[in-house]
Amino acid sequence: MGLNLHTSDPRYLVKLHEHHRQNPLTAKAFNDEELLAPDEQRFYSVYGPSLTAGQRTITVKQDVVDPEGDNFTLSNSQTFKVVAPRFNLSPSDVHSFYPPSGGTVSLKMLPHIVFKDPHLPWERQMGSSTPPKDGSERTRVPWLALWVFRPDELVSPGTGIFAGKALSSTRATRLKVSEVMQAGTSDICTPYKNNEASPDDEDSQADFICVNKQLFQALCQSYNSDGSSTGEIDLTSYGYLAHVRKVGSEALKAAAASVTNDCFSVVITNRTGSSQNQDSGSLGAVAHLVSLEGIGPSFKPSSDAEPVIICSLFSWTFNYTLQDDQVEFENALRTIGTPTSGLEWLRPSQDRYARLLNAQEVDKQRVGQRIRDGYSLTRYRTISGEETLALQRGVLIPTLPSPNTALNKPIHLFSTQLQILDTEIGLVDNSYAVAWNIGKANALADERFLSALVRLRTTIYKRALLAAKAEVMGSQDEAPAVLERLISATDSLLKLSDAKKDNKLKWFSDVPAETDESLSIWGKEMRGKFAVAVTAEINKLAQAFSSAELYDEQNDPSSSDWAAVIAWVCDALFLANIPWYHLFMEPSSLPPNSVRFFYVDPTWLNAYLDGALSIGNHVEGDQDSVRAAIKLQLQKFFTTKNAKSGYQPQVPISGLLVRSPLVADFEDLGIEAPRRPDDSRATILRRVKLAPDILLVMFDRVLTNDEFPQGIEICQPPHEQSFLAYTGTIENGKIEMAYRNITTKPASSDNVPMTPIDTRVSKPAETIMNSQYGIILAENIAKDVYNFLIHRTNTTFSETAPSSALLALHLSYMLAKLRLTLPEPNPAHVVGDFEIAMLEVQDLRGLGPQYRKREKDTRDNIKMLLHNVTPKLSDDTQESIYPSPRPPYFSMMSRMAPDDRDELGSDSDTQTSAPSLPSESQYALQVYALGYKTFNDPAGAQTRVPHDAKGPLNLVFGIQRRQQAAGTPYTLRRIAIHIPSETNGSINSFLLGYAGPGAYMANNIRYIPEISCPPAANNEAAEVVVNLTPRSKANITTSPKSCLTTLNNDMTFVLRQVSLNVLPQTLNADFAIKMNEYYGDSPMPITSTAQVKLVDTKDL
Repeated sequence: MGLNLHTSDPRYLVKLHEHHRQNPLTAKAFNDEELLAPDEQRFYSVYGPSLTAGQRTITVKQDVVDPEGDNFTLSNSQTFKVVAPRFNLSPSDVHSFYPPSGGTVSLKMLPHIVFKDPHLPWERQMGSSTPPKDGSERTRVPWLALWVFRPDELVSPGTGIFAGKALSSTRATRLKVSEVMQAGTSDICTPYKNNEASPDDEDSQADFICVNKQLFQALCQSYNSDGSSTGEIDLTSYGYLAHVRKVGSEALKAAAASVTNDCFSVVITNRTGSSQNQDSGSLGAVAHLVSLEGIGPSFKPSSDAEPVIICSLFSWTFNYTLQDDQVEFENALRTIGTPTSGLEWLRPSQDRYARLLNAQEVDKQRVGQRIRDGYSLTRYRTISGEETLALQRGVLIPTLPSPNTALNKPIHLFSTQLQILDTEIGLVDNSYAVAWNIGKANALADERFLSALVRLRTTIYKRALLAAKAEVMGSQDEAPAVLERLISATDSLLKLSDAKKDNKLKWFSDVPAETDESLSIWGKEMRGKFAVAVTAEINKLAQAFSSAELYDEQNDPSSSDWAAVIAWVCDALFLANIPWYHLFMEPSSLPPNSVRFFYVDPTWLNAYLDGALSIGNHVEGDQDSVRAAIKLQLQKFFTTKNAKSGYQPQVPISGLLVRSPLVADFEDLGIEAPRRPDDSRATILRRVKLAPDILLVMFDRVLTNDEFPQGIEICQPPHEQSFLAYTGTIENGKIEMAYRNITTKPASSDNVPMTPIDTRVSKPAETIMNSQYGIILAENIAKDVYNFLIHRTNTTFSETAPSSALLALHLSYMLAKLRLTLPEPNPAHVVGDFEIAMLEVQDLRGLGPQYRKREKDTRDNIKMLLHNVTPKLSDDTQESIYPSPRPPYFSMMSRMAPDDRDELGSDSDTQTSAPSLPSESQYALQVYALGYKTFNDPAGAQTRVPHDAKGPLNLVFGIQRRQQAAGTPYTLRRIAIHIPSETNGSINSFLLGYAGPGAYMANNIRYIPEISCPPAANNEAAEVVVNLTPRSKANITTSPKSCLTTLNNDMTFVLRQVSLNVLPQTLNADFAIKMNEYYGDSPMPITSTAQVKLVDTKDL
């Protein structure tokens, strides 16, 4: 299989590593002299393209000899255009830049920019504007340069084409290219000529900066060896400021960078932060990547006061600091931490839970232990509507996970089956229930996986069912016995028409499953045959296409659907598509500038997969043998060694999180975690940015020094290292030059590359730097370093001329690293490989007498349930009666908040009989229109609704418990709201009938609003009735405690799309809305009324 990878693939590093193991990298594969080691780089002074930008003509000639012996030449020409950026550069071409935007560096640091394309600096030919000099064959002037300015050095003239144009944050002006070129002939000074622009360039817009003439000449002129200016425009020095570096592929893998981008071009600025013109109070700076096209000896600004207009292709701002030893990467590493043998785990700081652990109360100690284990307290609403607290943590945990228990408990139908109650503090642990829901939601959202899983399930089910039927039929009796059963079946069918039974039971068979002899999957014999057939079918589908081996993602699958399921499951184990706020719940667990370690909770992942694989179970219910077989086959996949690699599929079990500005500032921040020499598996399984400054790194190893013999290193990317203008200080006009052992010969003990040389040479500062503007003389420095190395005693340097690669090595700041040493292994804590477990979670039956598990849904139980919770109908009743909703899995999912527990008692099985009936209404009703101003009557006797509203309204019926009724609880059976309504409309009707979409409760989900429009009787006015009834189907005399008025202070509901009676006569008319409250088993309601007035909107 070919390599088709992208860095966005969660398993990119693992797949890339395996590809390299099976297809070893060679120097020839990279068109290189030799393969680079992980810590090696190769520098190139020039890496120009074969053809530079512009119009080119290719001519082909062929000498032909005809049969008669005559010679003649055929030729053909074709003109084409090589396209390259000129006035605009795509941000995607920029790999990184230093210092980062908004960052801070010392005055001696030289900003630089890194490009993904190694040819970019030389894609445009500078032409003959720069005359060749000695050694110029080792350098080539790029068309790009990086210039650094103080913000006050870039000022717009504000006239001509700049009139009315605002400056950007980097002091650039956005202008049309054609306007700049046309104005350049007379009004402004710019090196870009109108006759050289293509039509596309003229129509485009670009950023331009205004550079004063003196600074422009200092940046573009040449200097003599003594530092004096020649006064001539000469860009030769910029040939020493652009180079290309090739990075070892292993270094790129450590940064999860694409292996195709192993070459990067780098452009360094020639200006430091120190200059004689520098204002000590101004440390801000702006960097511009500018185009050098058109700048040469023939280009001379005419006036000292006239600025030079230069095109800016890329720009950013940063700051300088007066601290000479300030290096951002190194200081950021110091902030993260120092080498240590202890690990900081992904949990809140110790001061958050230490006080709880040391408390005397047992429940406080338990809460402290849970916080220490990575749990957070979250808001949770129970299935009956109560709002309370729950415990929850994500998949990344700060403790060693408990081993999986692969018991033969097949699957779960609901997420609530995975809730666990902590009986010591009375809170539910929702972690695995949330994981189950997320898994199912993500599976439903992935169309490709969803389709593949449903097709796979259907294929397995159909084939297994046919195979099971064939086996059962093959074991049946001879023909006489079969004929006898057919006759018996015919008699039974004829009797069905005479049978009388409730309509609600018509779907249930009278034959128990244990004695069912049919060929359905519920048949006694079929059940066992079907389970065996399911296993056989999944084994076939999981094989490779052309062999009996298992499909392992490196061979061709026999089922594309199985391959899609395998890929999705593997990605899920690498935490793909899991929202990062479900990775760890508490943000304080990962403070700024920190490294935190974690383990992956295998039970959380198993719950996630169980939820995902639950889709498509349309037949078997809680006997989902297809899902169980898929999970067993997945476990076989993860425990089988690959024939080519020699090891099992790698699955993350641990990792670390880095939160630091380094993650945002360095695109390819290096993370290295070498294995033991005899272990050839991938060292890092995944690394991904969760946020601009948060990096997630995952391993398949236990976090001990046995698995990480060389620790874990956080290091600066080799292709993003910074550059230092000089070492030491400049004093009394002298600068002390320090050199390194830059060698062209193989490294040895006597020839260690880049080691500092003890010899230091003091030189006049003006030969190295233009102190007025802080410009380094790149050509002079390159020649000085070359002369020192070439004339050194026993030199190992054999270059023939100075070059940009030599200068880049000389200016490079040494790479900084942070090494984290891991602790010794603890024999008492063993972490195993990930397993697809048949997910057994602690049963609530063992957590206290108040929790009981729902009985299994047998046919007899369902019959009894339906008969108990619905009224009996006579045989003549033809009305269709539907069974009640399925009862919750547990009678009570969590303990209530403390105030609710005191009120309800401790035993949920104890029923609450209704106290004495209330003597007056317990609730007050107010009506107002949603989206309109609420009328507040001080006496609370009247509410108002707009008469002039355009179209239907959403009416809010605010039902609040009265203050004087706050003490005694009553069992509320029903509330009925009677609203005057006539379809034809009259002055006594508030509504014009009702045909809207219905009503919904505002925040109390214990009750359900039901709407009816009964016909008027006995000359009574017609009305719309809204009944609020409890969700519970139990007899109201033994009502659940959720029906108590003390737990239902708010019964507000919204009636949607109501058409008001807006006849002219109803303006300012009052309407009475009646509310009947029914308590206990009393048939007599307690009635109250609310007055509603239809008024103009201005009177609300």
